Amino acid sequence: MKLPLKMFHNGNAPLANGLKRDNILSMSDSEFENNHGFIQWAFPTNIKNQSLSSAPVLDSASATALSSRQDVVEFLEEMAVRFLEFLGRNDQWLAPYDHNHARISRAITSLRLLHSWELASWFYQEVIRLAGSKFDEMHKSNNYWSSYASPLSDQIAGCFVGLAIGDALGAPVEFCRRGMFAEVTAYREGGKFNLPPGAWTDDTAMALCLADSLIKNHGLNPSDLLEGFCEWASDGVNTSTGVAVGIDQNTLRTLGSYKRDGLLEAKAFGSKNDGNGSIMRLAAVPCTYAYDIEVGNGVARAQSKTTHASTLAEECSHYLNELITHLFQGRSLDDARGILSKQTWSDPLTYALLIELKGLDAAAIKSSGYVVDTLQAAIWAVQTTKSFEAAVLKAVNLGDDADTVGAVTGQLAGAMYGYSKVPKALKSGLVDERKLYVTSQLLCTPRVNA
Repeated sequence: MKLPLKMFHNGNAPLANGLKRDNILSMSDSEFENNHGFIQWAFPTNIKNQSLSSAPVLDSASATALSSRQDVVEFLEEMAVRFLEFLGRNDQWLAPYDHNHARISRAITSLRLLHSWELASWFYQEVIRLAGSKFDEMHKSNNYWSSYASPLSDQIAGCFVGLAIGDALGAPVEFCRRGMFAEVTAYREGGKFNLPPGAWTDDTAMALCLADSLIKNHGLNPSDLLEGFCEWASDGVNTSTGVAVGIDQNTLRTLGSYKRDGLLEAKAFGSKNDGNGSIMRLAAVPCTYAYDIEVGNGVARAQSKTTHASTLAEECSHYLNELITHLFQGRSLDDARGILSKQTWSDPLTYALLIELKGLDAAAIKSSGYVVDTLQAAIWAVQTTKSFEAAVLKAVNLGDDADTVGAVTGQLAGAMYGYSKVPKALKSGLVDERKLYVTSQLLCTPRVNA
């Protein structure tokens, strides 16, 4: 965590315009109105304040560290209530514009980033209630508030964290034959890599590498992405246990070619190129380009090329990106698949994904590492269940490449149901859950219709 933020939240530094953390909660309404520097510290965001250079700016590490501290979580909750009390007792903000409107925008953003979409949404709804009949006059400010509190943020968190949940549930039974292991009903230890409960594998690690690169470069930079993959493989960066697990031969060969020859696209390596490695990590792409489906489709294909010399893997990445983005836009899975069915796809993808899946039982579904099998199994698991938990459990209990089928299912189910509908036990038991949640919120900047 950045030292100033750490000092402020440890309570021993008067950094908020001369105020310590505890002082802020005890300010009078007059002090709350006229003291302008404290709000940046009470509700930090990842956006630089152009008029106050001393204000903190969150990076991923600082946001994760703050979000993981119970005292910070409680402080944010108390600050949200204190801000609403101030608004309820004062009326100067009940106007087309007031400086408190910018404060409200900051509060919603910070609460969503460091706490939850649920708290940010509740705060926004309370602002609407307190504004009463004056709310319509605030339509320009509300363009920002409604965007920052949009349910899309909940879906994005569901998609990205859902990937890791499916990965962690499936990891202990990866490579196990269907029906030859005890049914997975919760996180468990063990598996080929002897992981602790809630730990995840290469699927999530590579998703984090992809997310970090997209955030850092404001888009896809193949060289930076491959550097991140190399750091993961060699140094355990972005892993759940400090050690990279699950690296297949195709990935090792590709990363070796990059380090040796600087190749930014994978070379063909037999049938292994049609594996599911580029869709298992994909969530960061639709989360980043939720408003730009065509750009997202292109990035989905391009990121696939960095490790998979396969037009089929590339095509499946495009398909999955577009499917998730339609879910983000509020369409049902059936409607999204219907839109995609009107496009031209290769024969393997057309046969496997454009058929009716609801009537198929598990015996007809393959859960191998072949990219089309994985995508079909994930869609089937979501279409034949009615909750996030049911979908990911149905997916991982197919066995075989269980962690990756679970990861792709988690992306789809999370995008459909949202993070708020994921059971608490699946969140609290997930290794580095706060890091994953915060990363999801840093991926997509809400679009404001100003």
